[in-house]
Amino acid sequence: MSKALYLLIVVIAFLTVACVVWLFAQALAVNPENPWEAFPISAFFLGARDYMLVIGGIIWIAGTIIFVLELLGYTITTSGLKKTKFGIANWSVVDIALIALSAAVYGGLLFATAPIVLVPGFTWLRPANSLAPLFGMFFGIPGCLGVAFGNLIADILGGFFGVGSFGGFIGNFLIAYLPYKFVRDHTFTTTRSIGEFYLWGVLAQAIVSAVYICWWLDIMQAAVGLPIFVIWGIIAPIIFSNNVVVTALLSPILGRALFPLIKARGLYWKMRVPSE
Repeated sequence: MSKALYLLIVVIAFLTVACVVWLFAQALAVNPENPWEAFPISAFFLGARDYMLVIGGIIWIAGTIIFVLELLGYTITTSGLKKTKFGIANWSVVDIALIALSAAVYGGLLFATAPIVLVPGFTWLRPANSLAPLFGMFFGIPGCLGVAFGNLIADILGGFFGVGSFGGFIGNFLIAYLPYKFVRDHTFTTTRSIGEFYLWGVLAQAIVSAVYICWWLDIMQAAVGLPIFVIWGIIAPIIFSNNVVVTALLSPILGRALFPLIKARGLYWKMRVPSE
């Protein structure tokens, strides 16, 4: 893509952030007790629920298959399945350490904000989500898996563990996986790097994770006990809005600062698996 197109993606991402913040502020002003009833993004997800069930089913199947394939050491490319060095059978001590490190840092920071509950038993304020795309981009599949385990740890420690945690496990894996898979320049120093990140690490992952997790909650509605309004009118817009805002504002700053440090210590996945 051209430099102008990357710049356009960045502008779209920031306009999306501005719209989300402004729309929620307006909804809060109209209905302070329950702003979700006046939040247009909530209305969009609710109104498109029938479509979301179809799209979500496709995303859920594809995302789950990708998760399993990557653990087995295969990745999907334009030329078909390709064997990788990131499967369980090939994990090194460093890979396992990076999984543990990512899980501990991500889970710990998520747990630190767990008291700020947005939907009791299901979700809370999560600025730590800004780290998820970076762990995928910097550490590869071990980082993606660490993010998944980190979310599970936070669910357990914060009292949010339940049927919905399965969707959250792979849903958070995908938050890290999409930028790992599709962002080619991880330096955050070029127009291409920032443009690719805002496309895959901000916009795409926010949509995919929200639809993946909420599709699972909807399908498992009898087990989770949540009304449709809460699933698509509150949880879906929270996941989407939180991921868009925090990753757009915080991730590039953190990524620009952390990338040279990680690379200098030989932990960057492209240095450890140069043929990938």
